[in-house]
Amino acid sequence: MMEAVAEVEAGGSHIALLHRISGIVSSDLDIELMLQELISLTVQVTACDACLVYLVDQSNGEIVLRGSQLPHASEIGRIRMKMGEGITGWVAQHKSVVALGSKAAADSRFKAFQTLPEDTFEAFLSVPLVAGGDLIGIINVHHKESHGHTPDEVALLTFVGEQMGGILAKSKLAEQSQTAVKRMEALAAVAQTISEESYLDRILQAISEMVAETFDSPVCSIMLVDEERRELVVSAARCSSPDYLQKLPLRIEDSLIGRVVREARPLMVVNVAAEKQFRYPELARKTGLKSLLSVPLFAKEKVIGTINIYTSRERAFTDEEVGFVKVVASQAATAIENSRLLSETLEMKRTLETRKLVERAKGILQQRQNLTEEDAYLRLRNESRRIRRPMRDLAEAIILADDVNRRTEPTAEV
Repeated sequence: MMEAVAEVEAGGSHIALLHRISGIVSSDLDIELMLQELISLTVQVTACDACLVYLVDQSNGEIVLRGSQLPHASEIGRIRMKMGEGITGWVAQHKSVVALGSKAAADSRFKAFQTLPEDTFEAFLSVPLVAGGDLIGIINVHHKESHGHTPDEVALLTFVGEQMGGILAKSKLAEQSQTAVKRMEALAAVAQTISEESYLDRILQAISEMVAETFDSPVCSIMLVDEERRELVVSAARCSSPDYLQKLPLRIEDSLIGRVVREARPLMVVNVAAEKQFRYPELARKTGLKSLLSVPLFAKEKVIGTINIYTSRERAFTDEEVGFVKVVASQAATAIENSRLLSETLEMKRTLETRKLVERAKGILQQRQNLTEEDAYLRLRNESRRIRRPMRDLAEAIILADDVNRRTEPTAEV
């Protein structure tokens, strides 16, 4: 590959570029490594002092810094621009090249970032990454001193942009496909957990952990509505910070997640620390919580809780991601309702059994002590209160004692 680059430097040969690019295509590099290859190739083709690569975030249409020749660990993924914003945004919007040989910062379209020293350089060349007519990203080339961009240089970088745009597009599609498979596996795992587990707390805990893994979320919680207190209470959580759990429960009426219950629809927040209704901005800063997706859990068109996903970086959630969480929320709500129905069924069964035992105990008292039905019931109730034991326990004791007496009493024949 290095020999091919040397050919590019010597003769500007498109054939050498194709050799280099074909080597990248045949590799199994992920997007991050592919971007570094793109930057390396661009630097050697243009002999620039700095190179930045931005990719389009399809979820919100923003342009995000994803790669750099100079170290920018804290800026990668954080610096964002809208279409048309700055020269980079202009290039993205128009899919056209911009070449400024000197005083680039003086251009009316220029937008400077204080954390990017490249923005103080003299010369600036910006080329779109395009695949099949669709914008994938932008390559920005910077020279510290004035630099006249020759037609050959612009043509070479445009050629690189076209070829690498197609490769990155395929890589992103493969990444999206892997993400879709991961979500489907998570849904299958959730369904299997619901079918196999009988304890609600285990089911909800498993769901929160699976969703957290799917979104690489530091905090994922499932909160249920306490109707009496009008609060949201954590029922399960996968949490990297114990401080998060110590701050709960949340009031429904005036909390950020409470809005999901009040409005009965999903809530997406890019930066929770900037939201007035978010009760714990210090906690968000301390634990690195940035964006939030909260989706309601419905049971018979009533919100019974929420599933909440926090991310460690600012991001917008796609329609596909929201749809995925809605499906998970539906499964969680079904598990909760099934558990409640089972609990109500068992309670009704227990109530019926208690009623039968009390009726039988009343009959024994009526027969043994010559009481009316009402007096027998009052005696059971009063004795239950006196010894502070449930009427069921007392009725069982009376029945047991009667059975013992019947076995030990002489029969009429004897």
